[in-house]
Amino acid sequence: MLAPRIVAQQVGPPANIDFHDGSDTMKGGPEIWPSAAPGSFMVGYTVVHKYDHTRTFKPKKAALKIKWLGHSSFQITTSGGTIIVTDPIEFKGYHMPPNLSADIVTVSHEHPDHNCVDAVSGTPVVFRGTDKRLSTVNEIDTTVKDVRLYTAPSFHDPGHHGVNAIFVFECDGIRIAHLGDIGTVLTDDQITAIGGIDILMIPVGGQFTIAAAEADTIVNQLDVRKIVLPMHYKTAAFDDLPYSVEPFLAGKENIRRVDGSEFTVEIGAANGVREYIVLRY
Repeated sequence: MLAPRIVAQQVGPPANIDFHDGSDTMKGGPEIWPSAAPGSFMVGYTVVHKYDHTRTFKPKKAALKIKWLGHSSFQITTSGGTIIVTDPIEFKGYHMPPNLSADIVTVSHEHPDHNCVDAVSGTPVVFRGTDKRLSTVNEIDTTVKDVRLYTAPSFHDPGHHGVNAIFVFECDGIRIAHLGDIGTVLTDDQITAIGGIDILMIPVGGQFTIAAAEADTIVNQLDVRKIVLPMHYKTAAFDDLPYSVEPFLAGKENIRRVDGSEFTVEIGAANGVREYIVLRY
């Protein structure tokens, strides 16, 4: 697992503390400095709270949230509140939630079931992984708020009809890979470029992407440490693909079918067995 990257740091009492005696957590402005009085904190010139160092407290468990928005679109929310939306879609039976906003939007390639950035409100930073003709993968390696993201190139489909960008996100000490419409298993160079992966978002529906057998190979190539999230497969909302998620899940253990579209990942939790999580649209 990666060490957490710090982009900016605010100094002051932690906001994720619950006191055992039931008192309020400390409150203050966006930047808090120790005051001259022991145990006090000041925002500008105003003392906002004074607390007793002898009281015990328990930290809240920080968590990263992942929500499936359908097809290849996910909403990732870091423990710091930064929101990433991958491959937004308004196509067939898939539609983005109303008033969906984000800080970061990524587009693995310029196909209409992956690039509906207008469905995301606000002023997100949009990263397009390819040119419009799918002839070039854009080389990206940058940091936005508490998220580092970078790309690795791949072919789009088994017939190599264009290219596709693999997006990798580093946040909360976790590395997440979104494979877009990858069409082949990985080369050694791609494995090196992607790096060790904790959470993998991988297509399994075939025809325009890899199917179950190739997906299994990639999961093992990347030695995914925590979670595999299948995506881009046949559903009632998008039935043009040959395979549902079931052929990919066949024979596997540690499958979790979530009765909903989202789940949380506890930050700092030790790696256990690899888990396959299926979300509902």
